[in-house]
Amino acid sequence: MNEPGTACYVYGVVPADAVVPEGLTGTDGNEVSLVRHGELAGVVSEIMPEGPLGTREDLLAHEHVVETLAKETTMLPLRFGAVVTSADAVVDEMLAPHHDWFADAIADLAGRMEYTILGTYVEETVLREVLEERPEARRLRENLRDLPEDAGYYERVRLGELVVQALEEKREVDTEELAQALAPYAVAVAPREAAGEDTAADVAFLVDDKDQRRFERAVDELGHEWSGRIRLRMIGPLAPYDFVPSPPEVD
Repeated sequence: MNEPGTACYVYGVVPADAVVPEGLTGTDGNEVSLVRHGELAGVVSEIMPEGPLGTREDLLAHEHVVETLAKETTMLPLRFGAVVTSADAVVDEMLAPHHDWFADAIADLAGRMEYTILGTYVEETVLREVLEERPEARRLRENLRDLPEDAGYYERVRLGELVVQALEEKREVDTEELAQALAPYAVAVAPREAAGEDTAADVAFLVDDKDQRRFERAVDELGHEWSGRIRLRMIGPLAPYDFVPSPPEVD
């Protein structure tokens, strides 16, 4: 039970036999604990209900708790900011009415982790490709070469539009190629929204623990193949954020 005047911040749901590592703290620096019901347990910590929530520190605390538990057990993370009134409400509003949904999701994701592969274009290489493939962009670039910075405004705008359009088309092709190259080593694939104009691909993969080494080798091989054009970065293993269906709403 939480202390009077406090609420429960909920990080996610784990199997009931999960164990919280000693000393793990979450938002507000409070100790993380489990609220068990049937085959499930909600991962929670106390929080002051009137306090602000949404700082960078809060987000980092949320991610730290999720990733720590994900290394030990199957973790179904909730979206950042899930707060209920009490430990009893965790059971009454989440675990009891949606027990089978959570249990099935945990069973589906057991023994699997998420990896995110982020590709970033090497600027000089991809720009050279654009200029070679688009005569209008090449002509504009040549015309603007010797002009001062404050001249040729509309030509510069047009050149920028052509480059952005070309990058969007390249990103679509490169994302598909990345997904196809690594899909044989993953259970599921989830392309993600590009974070910036220099993003070549951003794809999440759900990988069985037994295929982890094969997947990582495939990433290394693709990174070597794309060297000089696209830089690959692998983030993971992570909790399966991109592969958990939208959870039941917490009232």
